[in-house]
Amino acid sequence: MLEQDFERLFDRARRRALRYPRWFRFLVTMRAATGVGFVVLLGVAAVLMIGWALSPLFDGGFQEEPVLCFLRGLLAIPALHLLLVVSRMLRGRFPAPDGLALAPDEAPALFDLLERLRRRFGTPPIHLVCITGELNAAITQRPNRWTGVPMRNTLVMGLPLALATSPRQFVAVLAHEFGHLRRQRIALGGIGCYLRALWHQVLENMEAVASPLQPAFSLITEIETPLYCAESLVLSHLDELEADACAAEVVGAKRLGEALAEIALKHRFLADDYWAKVYAQANHSERPSILPYRHMAAALRAGFDREAFAEWFEALSHDQSDESRLSTHPSLRTRVHALGLAEPGEGVGTDSAARRFLGESVARLAGELDQQWWQGQQRSWRKRHWEVTRALDKIAKLESEGAQLGVSERLELALLVERYAGDRDPLSVYRELMPQAPGRPDALLAMGRLLLGRGDPTGVAYLRRAIGEDDAVGLQAAALLIEHYESSGIGAAARPYRKRLGKLLRQAQLVQAALDAPLEALRSLPPGLEMHELRALVRDIRRHDPVRRAYVVRRRCELAPRWRAYILVLCVEHYALDGVGELAQEIEAGITIPGLWRVLTTPVDSGDEAILCEVRGARFFSRKDGAVRV
Repeated sequence: MLEQDFERLFDRARRRALRYPRWFRFLVTMRAATGVGFVVLLGVAAVLMIGWALSPLFDGGFQEEPVLCFLRGLLAIPALHLLLVVSRMLRGRFPAPDGLALAPDEAPALFDLLERLRRRFGTPPIHLVCITGELNAAITQRPNRWTGVPMRNTLVMGLPLALATSPRQFVAVLAHEFGHLRRQRIALGGIGCYLRALWHQVLENMEAVASPLQPAFSLITEIETPLYCAESLVLSHLDELEADACAAEVVGAKRLGEALAEIALKHRFLADDYWAKVYAQANHSERPSILPYRHMAAALRAGFDREAFAEWFEALSHDQSDESRLSTHPSLRTRVHALGLAEPGEGVGTDSAARRFLGESVARLAGELDQQWWQGQQRSWRKRHWEVTRALDKIAKLESEGAQLGVSERLELALLVERYAGDRDPLSVYRELMPQAPGRPDALLAMGRLLLGRGDPTGVAYLRRAIGEDDAVGLQAAALLIEHYESSGIGAAARPYRKRLGKLLRQAQLVQAALDAPLEALRSLPPGLEMHELRALVRDIRRHDPVRRAYVVRRRCELAPRWRAYILVLCVEHYALDGVGELAQEIEAGITIPGLWRVLTTPVDSGDEAILCEVRGARFFSRKDGAVRV
């Protein structure tokens, strides 16, 4: 389904929800209950059919009419298959919440606060508290394993949330979560939440379960999934606003609005500044010297510049597009206005909620979260460090040759500086390249992209030239020009580029069809890539150990001959065949060489590899010697 079609479903459901909120929640729950009930009835029908088909074996009928009873018994086979399919569709995956369990004696102040909030809101108790590394908090409910009731409540709370908020703001956030319990999840409301989550899981399972009934299941999911997802998204927004209203009755609208704004600001700071600096250490160190959770409190005190975020904060408070309408949460502006506030307040607290409510357990929690983080990042961290080290050595080698560099080598130098030398300005390297390669489409695209990214309108001229030089590059250049003109408020200037973009997209579909054809269906050509482009592919592929060899060939589409289209084939070990889909997607997303690319995977020494071996110059990577061959 197209995004605009889904938006229409969302807007239609939103209008119904705003007019009749309680009735809307009831209808969505009944839709989920009906769907789950339908699948359960299929399972009951399968069981009854199995019993009917096999009953002659137990009532003596098989001896009287053996042939008829045998044919009747054969019906148990499709019935058994249907029962297996139903059991797979009803297999809901509701794993236990991740996180570090926090005992009451480790943080008595926090558990006292939870008990006070429980009594104030009149909700069931919190059975478990889990600490995670996210700037978030949520109360999750899981049904009893055998009976489904009572629900088991778990508070999943991020340590960064306690570090980033004051005690008053922290209490407001927890009050919001208890508001969810009070308004939507007590008694039958909790069962309704479980049914809605289960029906969503059943719809996903319908698409994945292999069965002769798959066409019927696909028809159900094609009709039901978009509508139910749109209604669930609207219900999620409605739940958040109701929980805000419930929390505001206890802690006050002003304090809750202040907490929402503070979390939005700190989330922006951590995502755009803090974590970027943490991962940037991999460029020059094999191990991090700044441990993310252990040093987060100090970074929030010293590194968070409230004045630097003031302009973004103002836009976040007033702009209607501060967050996507299709997010699981309403925008900050919507939530603040629903609380009756003109704008969110600005936090001024100096104390930390972690110090007040978690006490001495903060050090233990931060240490364990750092250990988990490092265990998950260690391999990619060291690969990144090795990759950057080699790239910097290559940059130094190219710069030492000076004026002897050719166009290809200078372009490789500019790409390496842009990708790996974060402390240097790649624009200056591209400027030195332009006199030698005035018509290189990839260089023109890079110049235009970098200039527009810095707010320099001279980048428009470079992008216009790139459109005429190469169709694949022109596709990206036209999209950048449209975005630039629309963001500048001169949408009329983007009209010719929209037409150009539409034409290029139609051609891209034709080229994509050529890429989708089997390897033996069309004649493959030598790639014709330059050495620095092949080395860039090698850098991306070498990080993945299962890849033993790699081939790249070029496909030609007669209806769009100017397009550059490539097929990259990765030969992987047999033990890694289960994860080849994700591997191909990751490598395809990281390719920056202009053109349309299709990344395929095949077992080593397969028939596809034999076909590629006949194309001269196709093989460019081998794990055995790591060599680049043209």
